[in-house]
Amino acid sequence: MVNATLWILAPMVLLAIVRPWTIRPIEGEKSTIFEPGTFAAAAWPRLQREASETAADVADIAAAAGASTTRPRFVKGTGVVTAVDRQSRVGIVRLQLAGARPATVAIQIGPVIRGTALRDATSFIQFSDFKNQFDYAGGANALNDYALRTVVAPIDFDTAQGRTLTFIGAFGKSAVREDGAIEIVPVQLEIREAAK
Repeated sequence: MVNATLWILAPMVLLAIVRPWTIRPIEGEKSTIFEPGTFAAAAWPRLQREASETAADVADIAAAAGASTTRPRFVKGTGVVTAVDRQSRVGIVRLQLAGARPATVAIQIGPVIRGTALRDATSFIQFSDFKNQFDYAGGANALNDYALRTVVAPIDFDTAQGRTLTFIGAFGKSAVREDGAIEIVPVQLEIREAAK
């Protein structure tokens, strides 16, 4: 009986010690966790370059503002700051554009930026680049946060009224406000001294 048990256990012990097999994980899609901040920092230079190169004059958009189905796009313009409105968390700076097609623009300055205009106006950010809808939405929010930190934060809006502001920004699908102003998320802002 001892001999029979030894004959059974000996090969099992030998296999456990020698291990004549290799264990490898099944190769497949590597699981990565989406990092919104990293995504925004990496995408921002390309977004800024595309915005600079493709921005349409906001006055042209204003002329067609009755069309509520305008696709998201980048726009640019220059106007005089008429008001800084921080009554809600979606603060805005109102600009009056001069020229043949005067218009009112409302640039979002936060502390909350709403919408997905920055993400949707780009040609290179696609839903298929993301694992799911949550990451896609997270990417849009991260771009908004990046704009707040790098574009909006350096500007002193407390002294902006009456000064000239030049901007490049993103115009979303539903960016015409109830008051007719065109709402824009900024990509670049430059403020100048008030005219004397």
